[in-house]
Amino acid sequence: MPSKLALSRARRLTLMAATVLAVAGCDKPEQAPVQSTAPVQSSAQDNGLAPDVVAALEAAARGEPYKDDLEPNTAMTSKPLSALQSGYDVRHYGLSIRIKPETHSLEGVVDVTFTAVERLEAIELNLDPKLSVSKATLDGESLETTHKNNSLIITLPATLEKGARATVSVAYGGKPHIALAPPWYGGFVWSETEGTPWFATAVQTEGCDLWWPCKDHHGDKPEEGINVNISAPSGVKIGSAGVLDGVTKGDDGFDTWHWSSRHPYTGYAIAINGGPYEIIETDYKGINGTSFPIQFWALPKNIEKARALIESDAIPHLAFFERILGPYPWGDEKVGFIETPHLGMEHQTMNGYGEQFKKGTHGFDQLLHHELAHEWFGNLITHKEPKDSWVHEGYGAYMQMVYTEELIGDLGYLDRMFSAYTSTSNCLPVANDAVSDVSEAFENRDIYTKGSWMLHTLRRHIGEEAFWNGTRRLLYGTTEPWSLPYPIKGQYRSTDDFIRIMNDEAGKDVAWLIEAYLYEADLPKLETDYQNGALQLSWKMPGDRPFPMPVPVSINGKTTVVSMDNKNGEVTVPDNARIILDPQSTIMRALPIIGDCSAQTDKKVAYNIERFTRMAKEYGWQRD
Repeated sequence: MPSKLALSRARRLTLMAATVLAVAGCDKPEQAPVQSTAPVQSSAQDNGLAPDVVAALEAAARGEPYKDDLEPNTAMTSKPLSALQSGYDVRHYGLSIRIKPETHSLEGVVDVTFTAVERLEAIELNLDPKLSVSKATLDGESLETTHKNNSLIITLPATLEKGARATVSVAYGGKPHIALAPPWYGGFVWSETEGTPWFATAVQTEGCDLWWPCKDHHGDKPEEGINVNISAPSGVKIGSAGVLDGVTKGDDGFDTWHWSSRHPYTGYAIAINGGPYEIIETDYKGINGTSFPIQFWALPKNIEKARALIESDAIPHLAFFERILGPYPWGDEKVGFIETPHLGMEHQTMNGYGEQFKKGTHGFDQLLHHELAHEWFGNLITHKEPKDSWVHEGYGAYMQMVYTEELIGDLGYLDRMFSAYTSTSNCLPVANDAVSDVSEAFENRDIYTKGSWMLHTLRRHIGEEAFWNGTRRLLYGTTEPWSLPYPIKGQYRSTDDFIRIMNDEAGKDVAWLIEAYLYEADLPKLETDYQNGALQLSWKMPGDRPFPMPVPVSINGKTTVVSMDNKNGEVTVPDNARIILDPQSTIMRALPIIGDCSAQTDKKVAYNIERFTRMAKEYGWQRD
């Protein structure tokens, strides 16, 4: 039985689609809907799409199951570790995989190097049951395997003592799950362009086990890095993580692209992308004095657009992040962007890009900016527990607001803040102990919107210096990261870490502020009463939490900050005065412009069908 937070997979899609499209700078979607069984006239009919593509995207939009839906355990990522999984620490992954676009299939071998943290008789990996294991070995010796649901248990030939190191090789193959509506409802994405296969992986809320055997948990990155060797038909270039070590031309019509990185990676951030790419590269000198390449892997028809985008957006965005935050984390490898047959994803050192070179409302490519933000918030620092997913997405979204502030000023900044406010549902806590995996955390789009607003409110409360110093400490462990050499060490971060650091930088307790927005679904409500020449203010808090938030009050154009000790305060006002509470919108609070959590309407279903149909046509989605 699903937990009370676990909705259908397609329900998750509609929530995530509303969120990601909003933060990526696409046209503002409808409020995220909930499930409805009402029939809706399809807008996806008679549009030239294959019937199975239409059926898949319509099922997703309606919140209905689909014949090709994922095995439930594969559909979860970073769920609690089993006892066997807790017994070892992954040190390195080596992937050697052949991609067969004609049959939408793959085959290969994955080497998992690990250290025992206790005496081990077996290890457990994760792998979708649509893929079959043909063999597992250790030092050439065949091993017994049990593959049930998405659990792959490999029995070791002898007990491995605590601290010992070993490498298990798993040979496997099959047809990986095809995404229904990527990147939100993910999997393998198959398409074709200019007569050449064009494909990608996008599995943020499903995890690496959807297409290769791995320990599918954010809390165990391979500390010694990865090797990714991908074979594909000649003419298909493969872009992936880290550094390209070379290309081996095969005599069987397949070429192998050899990628490697010495850095740790979350499983979903290891992606492969294939297509007839042309590669643009320019050098960039980082804030710590290191020069490194910016690469854009573009489709041939878009090569000039990509070249222009590097100059107009990629370089200014990178300079912004380095100036505000600190050195680009992977400057010993590359900054990478690659055109994908889906909207995009924050794949470490090779971000998926599918915004099709469109400028957003505020004058810049917002998807490019958002995914680049995740190199810091998501890849450099990573949440260990799913409840802290806001650390990735709240900060990732907020950085677009700050960039807009620099480009346009308060007008643009507050416009984006207003859009985030009206897109907030206030249905579930942002940092929710009840979520059991990352996909559940992403059911709540407030990790983006309310997460951003919490950061905005905190920044206005403690000031620029304390806020940005705290942010840099969260990322690098220091307020002065400017000259850090490579490699820069990543780390896991939690809400507790964030509170501790911000308390320290503010020089006072701000836990009450952070917890009010992250641990409660409802917003603080400011109540007013006017008596005997005094305006009386009172904070009404969910859970009766403390909230001594001072309130700016404009009285006839002059602003006074009212102290709110014990959640109450008052200010003298003349009769018939013009009063504006919090005139600069520095505090997130309940306003009468957002409705309660509401049922999905036929209109919203139709909207999502139209949205996914347009994407399916633009990207050329294929199914079997």
